[in-house]
Amino acid sequence: MYQFLVKNTVQHPRVLQLFDTLSPTSKGVTLALISTALFTIVGVFVRKLSADYDTFQVLFFRQLIFMLMLAPAIVKNLDILLKPNKIPLHILRIFGAFTALYFGFITVSNIPFADATAVSFLQVLFVAIIARIALGEQVTGSRIFTIVVGFIGVMMVVRPTFENSQLIFILSGVLASLGAAVAVICVRKVAQSEPKITLMAYQALAIGFIALIPTLFLWRTPTVEDFMLLLMVGVISSIAQYIGISAYKWAQANIIANVEYVKIIYSLIIGMVIFAEVPDTWSIIGASVILASALSPMMWSHYSRKK
Repeated sequence: MYQFLVKNTVQHPRVLQLFDTLSPTSKGVTLALISTALFTIVGVFVRKLSADYDTFQVLFFRQLIFMLMLAPAIVKNLDILLKPNKIPLHILRIFGAFTALYFGFITVSNIPFADATAVSFLQVLFVAIIARIALGEQVTGSRIFTIVVGFIGVMMVVRPTFENSQLIFILSGVLASLGAAVAVICVRKVAQSEPKITLMAYQALAIGFIALIPTLFLWRTPTVEDFMLLLMVGVISSIAQYIGISAYKWAQANIIANVEYVKIIYSLIIGMVIFAEVPDTWSIIGASVILASALSPMMWSHYSRKK
């Protein structure tokens, strides 16, 4: 099932032909835009589910479905999976991913979506700092400019309230952003020598096992409707993760992380289509600023190739 979905969505011949015409940076940014859109949709489902189910149970279902989708690829690549490289980085990545998923789910379920989205963008800043220290990636003046401009655009859109009663959930969002940044850097480092199936299988299995024990104590049998939502969370996030990991093979971590800012634009679109929420003038201006910030690395890369 997993291979069928990937083959018919990500690896369609016409899509690949168009994709091959892009520069490496443009390929990375394009994949990151798609991955971010899918994860934004997952966030909407998680918010709805968290009203009735514990975070551990939602997370466990996500990982269980992920593992089922990966099962054929795991069996086919068992020899590779039993001989991993850079084991410490795999462990660190799993720890970062679990932190990001668990505390991210808690944050998005307990404070306004706009505030949760704003806090999540701290990941961009964390990635830039860690990438410079751990990977030696160059953070140029133009990179710093796009990060700052993108963050300003986000604040223009969401104008978060951050009430005192929400402090604990804001802190959980900061922790989630730091965990996500650690996972991103590990993916960037490991993806150069490990196949994507190794990255995905280890995370799916480890995080699913971590979430299993508390889920057994907090279990609540889902309704048919909620089961379908849980299924969608697993399927969509699996595809999003595959595409997201692929993005880091083509571009620097701090460039890909900057695309996270576009998540707020996706959120505005979802708000209009699903919740009939019409953005105000500040939101429209802010969204334009964010879009310019996220796409600027792609435009600079295209301009450099022409020169």
